[in-house]
Amino acid sequence: MSRVASETTCLTNPSPDVKIFGRILVVEDNPLVRDLLCEVLSAEGHQVTTVSDGRQALGCVQKESFDLVISDIHMPGLSGLDLIARTKAVCPWLPIIIITGYPTLAKAIAAMKQGATDFIIKPFNIRHVINLVRDTLLEKNLLAGDPALLAELNNQAVIERLNRQLRGKVDQLTKFFAITESFQSVVDNSAMFQHIVELAAELTAARRVSLMSFDPSRSHMGIRAAVGIPLDIRQNARVALGQGVAGSVARQGRLVRVTSKEDAIADSTRCYESQSWLSVPLFIGDELVGVLNLTDKSDGSDFTEEDESLMLMLVEKAGIKIENNALYEGIYANLLDTLKVLVSTIEAKDPYTRHHSQRVTDTALELARYVRCSEEDCESIGFAGILHDIGKIGIQDSILLKPGSLDPAEYEIIKRHPVISDTILQPLGLIEAERDIVRHHHERIDGIGYPDQLRGDQISLLSRIVSIADAFDAMISTRSYRKAMSVSEVIRELKMNAGKQFDVHLVNSMVDAINAGQIRVRTDA
Repeated sequence: MSRVASETTCLTNPSPDVKIFGRILVVEDNPLVRDLLCEVLSAEGHQVTTVSDGRQALGCVQKESFDLVISDIHMPGLSGLDLIARTKAVCPWLPIIIITGYPTLAKAIAAMKQGATDFIIKPFNIRHVINLVRDTLLEKNLLAGDPALLAELNNQAVIERLNRQLRGKVDQLTKFFAITESFQSVVDNSAMFQHIVELAAELTAARRVSLMSFDPSRSHMGIRAAVGIPLDIRQNARVALGQGVAGSVARQGRLVRVTSKEDAIADSTRCYESQSWLSVPLFIGDELVGVLNLTDKSDGSDFTEEDESLMLMLVEKAGIKIENNALYEGIYANLLDTLKVLVSTIEAKDPYTRHHSQRVTDTALELARYVRCSEEDCESIGFAGILHDIGKIGIQDSILLKPGSLDPAEYEIIKRHPVISDTILQPLGLIEAERDIVRHHHERIDGIGYPDQLRGDQISLLSRIVSIADAFDAMISTRSYRKAMSVSEVIRELKMNAGKQFDVHLVNSMVDAINAGQIRVRTDA
């Protein structure tokens, strides 16, 4: 259970509670959620029975009388959807509220068609759950106590009202689904914070949204990302722990909602006053890392319980995604470091190829920038260039370290290393541009390269760039069987092989860049 969800605080003046009690069956396989719901609902005066799966729940419904069922949708054995259908066959008027953590529109509609009354989305707001249970029981009792009201269900006006409620629920679930889906494509945590505030503004129609995070001392917060707040305020905002609404949320780790019924309050940067305010703590794991602040809905209305639920889910999913991204980046960085060590180990065996991969990468990046490749393409070269020869770890030393030229059989063996490299790196899930570099940096424009005999534009631009850089470094480096070539000799060799081994345009660009001093000549000599 989310710490945020279980410690929600609301500063609005609550409407008078309608006291109504019922027998409630809670069906939830997660013991923490199950016990929390039991504790909260029992404290409200309800008689609560809990079970951990759908089959137990169906047995209870068949033997006992309940006023409400609250069931998780994902359970081992009998699922929530199956439980709805089989319960409705026994007790058609028994309301069922579904709990779900990853809502999809298709499942929402399927559950409603089966007869679900409403939804609770994890992480949930305890006050929302209490109110939803009260309203559901109240509606059930009204229907049960008034036969005329039951007959009125055939009335067109009632049908239209129910359809409006259904559309409202579908709209709410669509928003929850949008939150879950939107985070899948965000893999860069530096972009995540701006994505959070933009999504919060879109979902709630808030005119001003800011995400504050702690400074290293954790005594103050500054604005990390914002929508609708001037740049100078973003840069200069500094809020002490406990100061204003945001500072209070940061100190207590609890959501705060202020409505127009409260006195107007100044925002934490003291640049304007707002009649409506919603501040939600952002946790990563158990650590509070910031506060999401929303003010001033575009239509002038107050923030609602639905807005609370949306923002609670937003920060919950964001926190999980940020944590997963950081974990993935850490694992990826460690793996990349390990692979770099392998490359260094391979190159250290031969004094003539020491630091070859780094020099090739540096040269390829200079050429890529000279021909105006995108930063994303340069990142691909920077990653794959270092690892392009890692497959040589699968080639025996007698061939790799042979002091003279290779015979035809040995050359066929050395030609396997791009495929070996591709195989080694395949579990990393490289993007296509990076895999192309690793596998195809020995392809030729005339189609007689290896390993796939690609020709011309079949070879990706980045692979063609690394191919020239690789050959350039080989020619300016001393080998056991020949001395290093001069720069002028290398240029002549590149031009002679333009249109055969190398891309003509890239050869011309390479020569221009060398003459302009944009490509440096690097050797270990």
